[in-house]
Amino acid sequence: MTAVSLIFSVANDGSAYSDASRPRLSTAPNGGLKVDRYSAPEDIGTAGELDQAGSRTEIVALPPNLDTTQGQLDVRLDPSLAASMQAGLTYLDNYPYDHAEAVLSRFLPNVLNYQALREFGIRDAALEAKLQQLVGDSLVTLVQLQNSDGGWGWWHDVPSSPQISAYIVFGMLRARDAGFGVANDSLQQGLKYLQGTLRDTGDLRQYYEFNQQAYGLYVLGEAGSSDSTRVNELYDARDKLSLYARALLALTIGKANAQDERLKTLLADLNGKVIQSATGAHWEEQNVDWWAMNTDTRSTAIILSALARLDPHNQLAPAVVRWLMVKRSNGIWNSTQETAWSLIALTDWVRATGELKADYDFGAALNDQGIAQGHASQQTLTQTVIVDVPIANLLRDAGNRLTILRGAGPGRLYYTAQLKAYLPVPSVKAADRGIQVLRRYTLASCTDGVKCPDVTSANVGDVIRVNLTLIAPSELYYVQLVDPIPAGTDIVDTGLATTSQLAEGVTLRRSNPNPYLWWWRWYTRSELRDDQVALFATHLGKGTYEYSYTFRATSAGQFNVIPAYASEQYFPEVFGRSDGALFIIK
Repeated sequence: MTAVSLIFSVANDGSAYSDASRPRLSTAPNGGLKVDRYSAPEDIGTAGELDQAGSRTEIVALPPNLDTTQGQLDVRLDPSLAASMQAGLTYLDNYPYDHAEAVLSRFLPNVLNYQALREFGIRDAALEAKLQQLVGDSLVTLVQLQNSDGGWGWWHDVPSSPQISAYIVFGMLRARDAGFGVANDSLQQGLKYLQGTLRDTGDLRQYYEFNQQAYGLYVLGEAGSSDSTRVNELYDARDKLSLYARALLALTIGKANAQDERLKTLLADLNGKVIQSATGAHWEEQNVDWWAMNTDTRSTAIILSALARLDPHNQLAPAVVRWLMVKRSNGIWNSTQETAWSLIALTDWVRATGELKADYDFGAALNDQGIAQGHASQQTLTQTVIVDVPIANLLRDAGNRLTILRGAGPGRLYYTAQLKAYLPVPSVKAADRGIQVLRRYTLASCTDGVKCPDVTSANVGDVIRVNLTLIAPSELYYVQLVDPIPAGTDIVDTGLATTSQLAEGVTLRRSNPNPYLWWWRWYTRSELRDDQVALFATHLGKGTYEYSYTFRATSAGQFNVIPAYASEQYFPEVFGRSDGALFIIK
């Protein structure tokens, strides 16, 4: 997405009179007119850190068959992690959807970052004022989203999830500790709900049940309501826990007693499971905990948080930080959960290292030509130096040498280099990476159902029916389906017709356990926006799902239509998209 600024002018021939205006449009962050490019981006990145005077050179090679009219090499130089976290904080602040998990992720890392800076005597009046408004509004929204049983689901009126509820209660506790006003009644109801989710350890069977128990005990421990009996039982059954849950168990035990000998065992277990490579150190889970929205990046972040708080001198920690930095794309991670937990972990690491007392010069050069320079001090620690080098300025037939330089003095310099290249328009084809998405346009006036012919053009005033088909070859969790509409159209039909037919051929009524719920919808929430339709489903079983809506052709022209795209929101590597299209309005 980019933005353009428009100028309108008028002049009278033969007269000296003329006028012009540049209206401010609000569809893009900078006030310009939002323009979605019809292209498929490819991201490649690297990262590193320098804690002593010296230099490091990275080689950047361009992929073949790229679109040279757009794309760039983004070089970021961060005089501390407090600076490198700013992009992730901004991403969460501007996340476009308002489900419960995203509302909390929007402010929690910001609060922790603010609290860490304040501990080192770094005050930002503008940030404090912004956080007061952001946190206040978000907490009000969370109270409105809370269910009658005290817990939270992904959206309002969706059954409460122990994992989402634990995350939200954890965020409320951290906000309260940072001095923000939290509704005590809502918090207490959330804690009561979490206590009700705990089970006898002997009744737990699956790994995700043990993980859920660890998560609940961790949050209750943060609230000072630790259940020592269940903590002890869970420690004895720690081999049933995923790696991130073992880190949460270690944090729970450490909160109660930082000298507990069991911490050595838990941390040694984690050290023995680490995977080291040229990009750093990380952990990979044997099983994916779908309901906890967990990924290997999230697990690595939670384990780093445990190391920073319980074993800050662990030699693995700097390599883990490097790996997390590499996993970013333009300063953010793949999902709100990955971004939030990574920022939480990096904030804990900043506290542990005391790196906010920095004083050194730094810079960068590309092919022996200087492109950036700066000085790290307490006044500049949150200021990232960013250089964007257009693709056209890079060497096509040879590797580009990017050199990072650091002068003498205390502190750590973090850098990332992200190459964003774009594939040509003809390369934008349908993709199946665990989800299949199909889209077809027909005239709404056609009443022959599936026999209606596809259309690629229409006249101004025509109403077009969009039929979306999502095929899930296996179970999917926290699914988001977004369908952009052609620029010359407006969505007009709010009476959305939906159907679902399981792959085994079972009818809609029989697929629902209650035969009276003939109106059952496969999606949890739908949103109609100016430029797209967005659907959200907490869980989809194996099968085929359909959704239809209509739009009206309003402006003549030829419009490239961006593919419909579906993904698991917390596992974005599982995705699918339809073909792009050219839609003509006469």
